[in-house]
Amino acid sequence: MTLPGERDDGGFDLDRSFALPAYSTVCSFCARLNRFGMDRTCRAFPKGIPDEIWLGKIDHTSPYSGDNGMTFLRRSDAPEKK
Repeated sequence: MTLPGERDDGGFDLDRSFALPAYSTVCSFCARLNRFGMDRTCRAFPKGIPDEIWLGKIDHTSPYSGDNGMTFLRRSDAPEKK
């Protein structure tokens, strides 16, 4: 995981919150997501959800480095994935 504002290409964003969408088509349906604020954190990743997971590039139904042993857990009120 990169530092806040640090990009993979070595550049730096002054406000990383604008670099990613505020809504995740994956994490938004997870019961572990912290629903308060816009910091993109959850119980699995209290310091920040990795971009690859937030963007749905990696399936977090399997363990991922640093997830504290917690994977995606679909919210009971979330629609079923098609």
